[in-house]
Amino acid sequence: MKDFFSPFEWAVPIAFADAVNLCRFEEGDVFYDSSLAYGDSWVEVKDKIGFSLQVRFPARSSVATKGAGAVFEKNWSSEVRIDLYNKLVKEKSIRTTQGKLYTALWKNDLRALESKEVPAIPVRLKQVMAMLKKDPRGLSNHSKGHLTFALPRDVSNPVSKTKFQKISSSLSLHLQSKPIFLSPKDAGLSDCENIAPTIDIVLFPMSLNDKEELEALIKSAVYVQAKNAKTSMFRVASHGIIID
Repeated sequence: MKDFFSPFEWAVPIAFADAVNLCRFEEGDVFYDSSLAYGDSWVEVKDKIGFSLQVRFPARSSVATKGAGAVFEKNWSSEVRIDLYNKLVKEKSIRTTQGKLYTALWKNDLRALESKEVPAIPVRLKQVMAMLKKDPRGLSNHSKGHLTFALPRDVSNPVSKTKFQKISSSLSLHLQSKPIFLSPKDAGLSDCENIAPTIDIVLFPMSLNDKEELEALIKSAVYVQAKNAKTSMFRVASHGIIID
């Protein structure tokens, strides 16, 4: 069985991380409304598939794209063409937008594909960071009085995933317990139904009581000072928040 982006109502395998991160689905991409489609035996699972779709346009690109945040927003309104299937029988071809396709996969709403309404762009990582800073009280019940670092993470974003891995490694010897992974709703964030389904909040409860020591560990994980810099430009608030 494959791994999936679980907050998506449709089965979106982790292998589509780049497409999800950039909001660019390409020719040949195929999605099913159930993870049962990815069972070991096609003969056994094909009768369990309801709706599925295959992307016909745009053509697959071999060029790496940088600046995911701006690219996501630009791609949101760009054209995509799909074939929609019902029980593996083609129902129709649809010309729509990447954002409407993303929304349909996210919320299992095929009406979005042909809706005249433009779906709202989901709340992205930088916005979630700002939301946490504004009101971190929703995390205090989970930190249980321990000095805790809270890291917003986008599991489709390679930069965000790398940051998580580096911080997790740096803090590993000083943890009070294993990291806690929270959905935006469980983290107490407002407007959580509109936050991108690839975002979660990771809490690192620390055995340390020294906030400065925690900041130093985070800095060692993510910050490289420029050769000619006379002072450090590191700000822990650029990466997450500390709950004490």
